Order: sequence, then C-alpha cells, then structure tokens
Amino acid sequence: MELRTKLGAAALLAAAAMATAAGCGGRDDENPTPTPDAGCTGVCSTDAGSDAGSDAGTDAGTAGQIAATRKLPFNTKTTLRDVVVTDVDYEKLGNDGKQWRSFFWVTDPAFPKEGLYISKFYDDVPDTYRPQPGNKIDIEGFFGTEPNFQPFSGRRHHLANDYRNGLKLTITVKSDAGVDARPAANEVTVADLQASLDAPQNAASYLGTRVHLAGPLTLTNPQPTQFQRLDNEDAGTLYYGFEVTGGILVYHDKTRSRTFSDGGTFEGCDYQKAALDGGAVTFPNGISGVWDTYTFAPCTNGSSDITGCGNNLSDSGVPGTDQRYTYTIIPQGCADLPGEVAAPE
Repeated sequence: MELRTKLGAAALLAAAAMATAAGCGGRDDENPTPTPDAGCTGVCSTDAGSDAGSDAGTDAGTAGQIAATRKLPFNTKTTLRDVVVTDVDYEKLGNDGKQWRSFFWVTDPAFPKEGLYISKFYDDVPDTYRPQPGNKIDIEGFFGTEPNFQPFSGRRHHLANDYRNGLKLTITVKSDAGVDARPAANEVTVADLQASLDAPQNAASYLGTRVHLAGPLTLTNPQPTQFQRLDNEDAGTLYYGFEVTGGILVYHDKTRSRTFSDGGTFEGCDYQKAALDGGAVTFPNGISGVWDTYTFAPCTNGSSDITGCGNNLSDSGVPGTDQRYTYTIIPQGCADLPGEVAAPE
C-alpha cells in the first residue's frame, strides 16, 4: 500500500514489468504505423533505421546526447553523462529488501528538450540504487524499446541492460540536489504537441521530458478510443485517460481514484469521472507531466486485474487506429493536473 499510494497505483505495471528483465520490442520502421514485425531477440529499437549514426558502440557525447542516442541501432551500447532524473514512473523493492527495480525518466540539462526512459532491473549496478528526482547521474546501457506486449509503455525508447548477454545497466550517481535541481518543465502549446504527434520517436520534440501545456484547456472527451482497454472477456468499458483541447491525450494512471484488490484505496483528482458525471472540466492554468509514448496490448484474460491485465497479447497498438504507438501527457500527480469542475445544471 505504501508504494501504491506514493506512486499512484504502481501496481498497474507490475505484472508486465516483472515479465522481462530488460525489454525487447519489435523492430519497426521509422514511423508510428509500420507493418507488423516478428519481434526480436535482443534489446530492440523502434527507430533503428538508416539514420543510425556511425558512432555505434561509442559514448553518445555531451552535445545533444539523448537525441543522438535515439538514432542509434538497437542493442547499441552507449553512455549518457550528467543527465538528471526528472520523474519516477514505477518502482518496486526486491524480496531481499535491498535491490530496486525502477522505471524513470532523465533529461539532459544542456538540452532540456531531450529526455529518455530508463529501465533498471533489480541487479543492475548499483543494485540498491533508488532513483530520486534531481539526481545527476551517468548511465551506461543499451538502447532499445520496452517490450511490445507491455501495457501502456510498450515500444517506448529506453536504455536498459542486455540481459541475454549478461551485460548490466550501470548508473553512477554524481550528485543529489533534490527535486528542485531537475530541469524546469518545457513550456509548450497545443500546436507544439500536435507537431510532435506527427513525428517518430527519434525526431519527436520534447519526448521523455516534463512539459507544461499552456491553458486554458478543456476536457473534450472523457473516453477517447485510443485509451480504450481491449479485453477478450468484456466489452472494454475502461478508458485509461481523457482528451483535452486540440486532441491531446492525458494518461491519468497516477491521478484517478481507485480501489485495490487488497482493499486499499487511492483518492486522486479523477476528472474523467467528473466529466462522465456531467461536470464541465477545465484546466485554466494548463497541465504538466511527462510527454512520452502510449500503446496497449489487448488482454488475454482481464477479469482478475481490471487495470493491468496480467496477461497480454504479444503485440500492441493504439486502439481504434492503425498506429503502433502514440504520445500522451503523463501527469505525475494531482499537482500536475490543477483542474476545475463546473457542476452539471
């Protein structure tokens, strides 16, 4: 319950996250709607294409290093230097009470529009490292994507270990100045994010970084098709977020209210529910969060876990579209989502 409350129901990712040690997605063409593929056998990149740099296997450098990393061939070893942890997506303490499994984002302060997802397994080095926003770190790992079958974050660019070859992700902590040391959120407009939506991961602006989408904004659709849960056992009546002005999706994992199977609860700022109840929802001061990918692999048996399925089909996509992934704002808590609700007349 402690971690769930802190992270806004981190259990949503637990089943899929524990199913793989490093992450291996299908190798696709350089666009969000490639033809289906047969998967891969290593750490894979959604955008491993002809634009891959000639410096594969070398340090990515300090100038635009995250942008350069996103263009590397999959399974390329690279190092990010002096990047800062901005947000923690999910974490779990191992059974030994010492090792941490973590998914988190980093940003390069020298290039604050560049961010990347990091997938740390329990025994990656140091195994006891628990990322905190504001940590300045170096990371040596292998470029690829989250597994295709992983709900919500599948196909997302990341650095991870290469567990098939016994090679670990290595993190060096250089300073811990606290959350105030992380780069400020990038100020963006609806037009900025709409332009980003049309680009592949190796070219999309602001991807993997904290953004602040300027207001005023209106919740325009509480149940967009792209967020629909696809389930073999029911009609798919759950939607994992909502849409605001300009067609921008907001994934509300960490802000919606819910009750857990163990009886615990999380009281959030559930604007989807408010809109479905007839309220008019606005965000006068805009919305903050991480701008990153979204996809969903249909549930093979969802009755036991209404949020994370437990078992998913091997491939993912964006419901109602022919896209393999799209982009969404991911608020990290209700402080990122300061909305107002006008009661129905």
